[in-house]
Amino acid sequence: MKIGENLRKLRNNKGLSLRELQKKVGISYITLGSYERDAIKPTIYNCYKLCKYFEVPLEYLFLGEDSLKDFHDVDLLLLFNKVDRLENEGRTTIKKYIIKYLQSKKELDQIKKEAE
Repeated sequence: MKIGENLRKLRNNKGLSLRELQKKVGISYITLGSYERDAIKPTIYNCYKLCKYFEVPLEYLFLGEDSLKDFHDVDLLLLFNKVDRLENEGRTTIKKYIIKYLQSKKELDQIKKEAE
């Protein structure tokens, strides 16, 4: 596990100091620094808070870029993570749109196939 390295990368990508990140996630900068040095391991709750703030899946914190290698479109994965945090009504609406799109795409592909 390389939690510290991944956390530092996420923090640096946002251009935040440890003290600034402390204000954003409610974890002391001393604790955050200890995580980054891999001196201590974060609790699952603190992992959740960090992943929620950085909008990355939990796996990213533990595996870094390797956790995303099986996905063709990382932006889409990050969007799905955001959708997953919506209230139930929002998730249901998004699911309906996706299903409707896929059904219409399938029908369009079938029409094209028949026309060939």
